Amino acid sequence: MTGPGSRVLLWQWQRRGGGPKYTLELARALAERGRVEPALSVSRQAEILESYRALGLPTQEIDTYRSGLGFLAATMRLTSVRAAFRDYLKRQRIDTVIATMSHLWNPIMVGLIRPAGARLVTVVHDAASHPGDGHPLRQRMIARELRASDRVVTLSDHVGAGVRANFGYPAARMAVIPHGIFRFDSEPIRAREWPEGRPFRFLFFGRLLPYKGLDLLMAAVERIDPQVPFELTIVGSGDLGPLAERIAADPRVRLDQRWIPETEVGRIFAAADATVAPYREASQSGVLAASYGAGLPMIATPVGGLVEQIAPYGTGLIAADMTPDAFAAAMTRLATEPALYRMLAAKAVETAEGPLSWNRIAQQFEDVIAGHSGQDAS
Repeated sequence: MTGPGSRVLLWQWQRRGGGPKYTLELARALAERGRVEPALSVSRQAEILESYRALGLPTQEIDTYRSGLGFLAATMRLTSVRAAFRDYLKRQRIDTVIATMSHLWNPIMVGLIRPAGARLVTVVHDAASHPGDGHPLRQRMIARELRASDRVVTLSDHVGAGVRANFGYPAARMAVIPHGIFRFDSEPIRAREWPEGRPFRFLFFGRLLPYKGLDLLMAAVERIDPQVPFELTIVGSGDLGPLAERIAADPRVRLDQRWIPETEVGRIFAAADATVAPYREASQSGVLAASYGAGLPMIATPVGGLVEQIAPYGTGLIAADMTPDAFAAAMTRLATEPALYRMLAAKAVETAEGPLSWNRIAQQFEDVIAGHSGQDAS
């Protein structure tokens, strides 16, 4: 059972990206609810380290690495890292460890958890590597983490099905808890107003990897009637390859090609009217989580867990199929139908404050910790 005596460690050693933000928000919500006593084990090199510290929770800061060369050097001290992690588990009298996102060192550490008297709940974000975004040992690493796990949480039914199919993990020990919203400012979430007197602003945000479908998006943009007033901003780091020339040649498209620090994310989403996720493959998307946090409607392709993030809540449009014509049609509708836009924006705020709020997500994690399904919490 959960209760004031249940001591829960949120363990996440990634430096940047969605994993640290996810961990921060879950830790904050669990602390505010007060049904368990959360603690943290995080990377001292994390981009949001000061935000972790501001929570005022017991926190272990582990020196990880910032580069490939740093990884090699850090590997030399894994014995001391293992000892520090084992001692922290015992010193904090941890009952349950929630591994909120995988890290290269996790498989080396998971064997310490049960001997320390704790259970392991592993959050699996992806059941398989995205094309162009993995390494040869990733599936073996996930398998080792799953073998050590007492429970598994996935963020979508799509990923849950992949975990069962790819790793044979028993369904009875799994739960699906959707991805909570990402906020990047302290202002209340408000439904967006229809843009008057300027072009409609679409935003593509995130790493520029092949599976993200930028080629599909650019083909869709080129099919939209020139009379439709819109702009597209592409923001993120990565190699555009041959798409670079097409993007540079289109006056309706602006490119900001770099890694975006968290301090700038809120401003970027605030300037948009809607986000686009033209992905060719997906589990679920932290970009859509940030869209909810900004009160933005969304457009996505009908793949993976994206449909689960949008369709049940009526907060965006799902393209009819995977063609540029279908995506262009969805973009045109949103950019030209004020009533539709206002309805989707209002639903985004309603969903952000309800089923995808971190209070609701934390409640479902409490049920998993207590041994319940984690899917039927209200």
